[in-house]
Amino acid sequence: MRKVLEKGFLASLGFWLLLHEKADEIIRDLIEKGKMAPEEGRKFLDELAKRAEEEKEAIKERMGDIAQTTFKDFGFVTREEYETLLKRIEELEKKLEEKKGKSKKTTRSKK
Repeated sequence: MRKVLEKGFLASLGFWLLLHEKADEIIRDLIEKGKMAPEEGRKFLDELAKRAEEEKEAIKERMGDIAQTTFKDFGFVTREEYETLLKRIEELEKKLEEKKGKSKKTTRSKK
């Protein structure tokens, strides 16, 4: 499952990188032909890079949400739930050992 999510994220990231590369190529061409000022082209690319970064973060968040939902659908527990259960088991084992210790003392005193 993790591999699928990673591939999806990388594909999205690759798309944005390709888009940025193509836009850069087109803008350079427009600047060379005098149809766009260099400052205008740089501003456009900066905005595109900012948008790509925002989109990358949104994709990461969506992928995380999808992963959580999928894991929950499969019945997997979260790290927090696991830690809580582990702590409860340790507490129960400790109580059981304490009861066994008391039980042995009671048995010895009856003899």
